[in-house]
Amino acid sequence: MYVCICNAVSEGDVHDCVAAGACTVRQVKKACGWKPGCGSCTTRLAEVIGRARLTEALQVSEVSESSAA
Repeated sequence: MYVCICNAVSEGDVHDCVAAGACTVRQVKKACGWKPGCGSCTTRLAEVIGRARLTEALQVSEVSESSAA
């Protein structure tokens, strides 16, 4: 699903940026080469970043727990 139609940025693109270390709207926009558009996607982008960061944290936690076992 697209997060930003103006820049053709998908949720997958955002997840890739977060996995590469971006953790703010500004960092993800920079990493994706985001150009100013209508701006209606900023709230949606923040939500997707939040979900991506949570997913990353859960994966790290699962790996840590399985390594400790």
